[in-house]
Amino acid sequence: MSNVIDLLEKETEREKVPALTPGDTVKVHAKVVEGNRERVQVFEGVVISCRGSGAKQTFTVRRIAHGVGVERSFLLHSPRIDRIDVVRHGKVRRAKLYYLRGKVGKGARIQEKRQVIGQSGPAGRAAEAETPETSEA
Repeated sequence: MSNVIDLLEKETEREKVPALTPGDTVKVHAKVVEGNRERVQVFEGVVISCRGSGAKQTFTVRRIAHGVGVERSFLLHSPRIDRIDVVRHGKVRRAKLYYLRGKVGKGARIQEKRQVIGQSGPAGRAAEAETPETSEA
């Protein structure tokens, strides 16, 4: 029975899903049905939690709209989600960022995670010195 469930979960999972972690600022393009029309609505905010696994994985996004905090949970592999764009990765040390609910203004900001692009500087030179480039004897 569990094999059937695993097969169904694999069918419903999407191929291209970005790796989301709490603290990331994302733009979620969600399909909204209004009457007989369907349109794409963008919800931009900070990922405050990720839970579940497989086809049932969800994430919660929080943003401030007109001075009021708005949170929305999305199924990661839902057909209602058109695409997810990661705007920036946040530098956080917790898995759940529920403390942001009590913060306002500058206190609710999250630092951006800096990523090393090239190996320049003292660390890069030390790594180059360790590897022998040409050894002709």
